[in-house]
Amino acid sequence: MAVDAMYTADQVATAARELREAAGAEEQMFTGDEVISMLGEEILLLRQRGFSDDRIADLFTGFDIDVSAEQVARHAPPLL
Repeated sequence: MAVDAMYTADQVATAARELREAAGAEEQMFTGDEVISMLGEEILLLRQRGFSDDRIADLFTGFDIDVSAEQVARHAPPLL
């Protein structure tokens, strides 16, 4: 049985950006709420490791993404 090749998130993000650029499409833009929803799995991992929503929101500022702890609480998947 053949094993499917695996690709990193960085490879996929680079491919998406480059393909949009090759097509002449404008750069995609997202709201803070959309970013939180898109990164829900990553936020869940941080919560499982004990990160608070305040700390998670602080991490986003390192990427120049301005979100609040309240936005993280509202739009990220709940810790089960």
